Amino acid sequence: MRFSDLGGGNSVRTLTLGVMVAGFSYGCSDGTGPAVASCAALSSPSQTSPSGPTLALSPGQICTLHGADAAALLIESSPTAAQYIVVIQSASRVPSARVSLRLEAKGPLPSASRVSNAVATVPVTPPDLQARAEEIASQQELRFRANARAALRDAEPLRLPNGEHGRAPASLVRAQLALGDTMVFTNTVTADLEVECAGIHDVVTVVRALGSSFGIIEDVEAAGPVTASEYAALLDVLENSVFPVDTTYFGAPADLDNNGIVWLMFTPVVNRVTRRGSATRVSGFFNPSDLSSPASCAGSNEGEILYVVAADPSGRFSDPVLASFATTRAIGVAAHELEHLIAAQRRVTIGGGSFADLEDSWLSEGLAHSAETAVGLRVSGLPPGQNLGFGELTANSEAFDSFHFANFRRAGFHLLDTNGTMALGTASGADPGGVSSLEMRGFSWLLLRWLVDQYAPAGGGLLGGAAEELIYRDLASGGPSRARGVANIERVAAGLGAPGEWSTLLALYGLAPAADDLAGATARSTQVTTFQLRDAYAGLNQQSSAEDPFKNSFPLVSSNISMSESTNVGVDFDVLASTGRYFVFESPGPHPRISLTLKTSSGGAVPGSAEAQFVVLRTR
Repeated sequence: MRFSDLGGGNSVRTLTLGVMVAGFSYGCSDGTGPAVASCAALSSPSQTSPSGPTLALSPGQICTLHGADAAALLIESSPTAAQYIVVIQSASRVPSARVSLRLEAKGPLPSASRVSNAVATVPVTPPDLQARAEEIASQQELRFRANARAALRDAEPLRLPNGEHGRAPASLVRAQLALGDTMVFTNTVTADLEVECAGIHDVVTVVRALGSSFGIIEDVEAAGPVTASEYAALLDVLENSVFPVDTTYFGAPADLDNNGIVWLMFTPVVNRVTRRGSATRVSGFFNPSDLSSPASCAGSNEGEILYVVAADPSGRFSDPVLASFATTRAIGVAAHELEHLIAAQRRVTIGGGSFADLEDSWLSEGLAHSAETAVGLRVSGLPPGQNLGFGELTANSEAFDSFHFANFRRAGFHLLDTNGTMALGTASGADPGGVSSLEMRGFSWLLLRWLVDQYAPAGGGLLGGAAEELIYRDLASGGPSRARGVANIERVAAGLGAPGEWSTLLALYGLAPAADDLAGATARSTQVTTFQLRDAYAGLNQQSSAEDPFKNSFPLVSSNISMSESTNVGVDFDVLASTGRYFVFESPGPHPRISLTLKTSSGGAVPGSAEAQFVVLRTR
């Protein structure tokens, strides 16, 4: 809600929490969902101030101010100890848009009496992170995805007859295929991760394991290191965890090749794209060229295939890969890449779109990482929405390492650099790579986790509890218009009865990283109810305290400002599109009225294009 003066003149505007609860077409996990936080404007004849709205919040109350109303405000005095979490956001949806801001906080003493205690500006990217970027994040995967999209820009997608789709029955699979069968595919991926639709060479494979949903094939060039029992154990996880979770959460594959299964191919094609001596490796991918018509991309395999790194203990193709690593890593890769395959088919093969309709990078990766989380919960028998702590998550240490650790790490990098995260990708919407990629993915994963925790329909979910899969499945398809990115989030949120405006959703979500499981008064809308974020990061800190982003018990970077008569603080910072900068204002006892002023770093008014907004929560 935006404010206008009541009664004219210099009458003060004292703001308290106003609550609206929208209707839900799907329902929500607690029957209400988060309230839309707004502020009711009340005049107070006994107080006057020309300095903008005055916040008079009780513990647990939230207020959001937008645009001009966020330029100057007052935090009302309190006769008791108080703490406020303040998030200054840019709700801009223009990827990589940046605004340089200055926040000034001042107590009531005359200017000459104030003590300057300016808070040092936190770097947009902490130096030690950027120095280690190549040790942490692989650029090759990003190169491949960009090259695949470029190669298929004008390619014609493969369609099913009469728009029909669905899996072939298991009996047909068994009639067509058997263990030990030889199958030949075309490889379109070069060692430099270019996608050549004309094809590079044939790949001869042998069927090593066969289920009703997945088939495991092994490139004969890399045959030998993995045993039949190891492939059988892998197939069991794929059949009972990966496939049912991914298909329930995102939809069924189209089954272009009419064999009823998705192929998981262990091949040196994947090994060779990682140069020897690299700090990281590409573990696998889904190649969208396999969904294209051979008339426009001759190398299309016209089917559902996931490519994973082959076991190579002696290092013939790149750095050595143990058999145990190849089969264990394949589970997480399958969970992630099957989501990409399904989403592409729901938009292109089944949805009738083109390859230009593939989801924006930031949301596409957030959905695929969410698939990892869902499979990890399934493997461990843990339902969502249960506020799982570090002990519960790590009780199955293999599942935690395979499905959860990397997502907490990505989110941790984002929390270290919330306002410097390229949340919506580069200026062109592409994945920025390096640590910036990890931050983007961490933002998307955490935002989606909060969204489904707040708005998922109550009961009936595959994993127990809320039916969160309905939200993920809707996002994956983009709906009838194949919406992408922010528009896709707004579309789905509106259908859930949540706010359908990006700025309001960001305001609701913005407090969650700081307030989740925080001691003090908090609203349900500030909680990530599947995970205890603070407990999870505290456990990771004890386990990996020498590594970023786990050096502190909680990675969120915020500026702590004491509220007193002599408060005189200035903080300069940049805010990128759809991100926020965090502050904590507190006093151990009574405090006076504090004025907050937001301007550009050069002292001017904040431009409307920044879509600046203050989100404030009083916790005590």
